[in-house]
Amino acid sequence: MCMQSVANGGLKPRLMEQYKREILQSYGYQHLISLCNLEKAGLLRLQEGKPTFPLLRRQLRLIPEQIDELNPKDISYVFSGYAPLSVRLVETLEQSGYQAFEECFARDLTFQITQDNSSSPAQAQRKKRLPTSDRPQVVLVFFLGGCTYAEISALRFLSEKEDAVTEYIVGTTHIINGQAMVDSVLSETPLFVPTHLWNSLGDEPVPKVTASDRGSL
Repeated sequence: MCMQSVANGGLKPRLMEQYKREILQSYGYQHLISLCNLEKAGLLRLQEGKPTFPLLRRQLRLIPEQIDELNPKDISYVFSGYAPLSVRLVETLEQSGYQAFEECFARDLTFQITQDNSSSPAQAQRKKRLPTSDRPQVVLVFFLGGCTYAEISALRFLSEKEDAVTEYIVGTTHIINGQAMVDSVLSETPLFVPTHLWNSLGDEPVPKVTASDRGSL
């Protein structure tokens, strides 16, 4: 559901209400807060305007037509055919500079890009990657909020290519995966049932909400 929302630039109101109703009726109304947390994180939202993912996919080659996982030549091998957007941005910036993908984000509010315009494009081009033969340039890539092992592998792949002139150092707040992201949304979700109501039903303790019902999310 979240992947559909992100890829399509949001969900249509009727589809959003249908998903919410099915999740709450299937897994419990305590997950209303889980849905709210997903909306706050930007993973679940209503559709506004045209989706931007098709544009990013085409211009940044996020899904190449052919891949060779045994003899990879592109970072898309880490996800069996999908190039992580974060690493593709790093690769594009290193190879072609800022102007190469500036137009991709003109309509995408997901990204906030800051650039120093004090130097002209010609000056920036002259300053672009000029390492010595024995000392490649070193670039620190830092992920705020966490990154996956696949993204780290993709950056290592870029550094180990035959024509590579850049060595990447990866920094991150922590390592994440899909399950960890969903758990972070669900783990602190309280159950909206007063304790005295449960006590009136017998000696059963108040049930605790866990992240076991993560499938649909």
